[in-house]
Amino acid sequence: MASVQFNSYANFAGLSTALLGQWLDLIDQAAVVQQTLSFALAGGSTPAPLYRQLDTMLAGRSIKNIKLVATDERWVDDADAQSNEGLFKQCLPLSHGKQWNLVSLKNTAQTPELAAEAISARLQQQFPAPFSAVLLGMGSDGHIASLFPDAPLQNEALSCLAALHPQSGQSRISLALPRLLDTKKIWLLITGAEKKQLFEKAAGADLPISALLRDARCTIEVFWCP
Repeated sequence: MASVQFNSYANFAGLSTALLGQWLDLIDQAAVVQQTLSFALAGGSTPAPLYRQLDTMLAGRSIKNIKLVATDERWVDDADAQSNEGLFKQCLPLSHGKQWNLVSLKNTAQTPELAAEAISARLQQQFPAPFSAVLLGMGSDGHIASLFPDAPLQNEALSCLAALHPQSGQSRISLALPRLLDTKKIWLLITGAEKKQLFEKAAGADLPISALLRDARCTIEVFWCP
């Protein structure tokens, strides 16, 4: 079982300040030694304000060698409101193409199943080393990225896999669990009493979040607020 550090905050503003402080410390330290950084980031509405704040803070920094990738992506165009990659570009407009560059989880294939092998090769080429940090959310069903309960968490030797949302049937692509675990830091961002209770019970369950807790090779730092 992985080591867990659970941080509670009164509100999202306090949570953001703490997480951004860690993130910017990493970036500033890397800038001194001209180190390349890589982050896998959750999409969705919860972390979006965090990304907007980060964008403003990055604008005045000299580092230019940050690579980002989504932890998962819907198989839609970036212009679609549900696209995580589109969300990153909207939330980080000042630093996109300057301090950071996005490695896409998509290509022109019609389905994630057809794209998975090529995307996996791209990930292995672009991210040969462990991520600097992975920022994850958690669904109320215990899913992480687009790794859902009762569905595969990995796909043979590939770094990613095709996934289906269990309710909508929406096609997605997700980093596989072993690739999410290949990181120096894991930040888990959760909000609300329901998700806190689920997380507290996850170690004894059989959910994707349970697999993360079981197999992580670094401390999982949880950032929670009501």
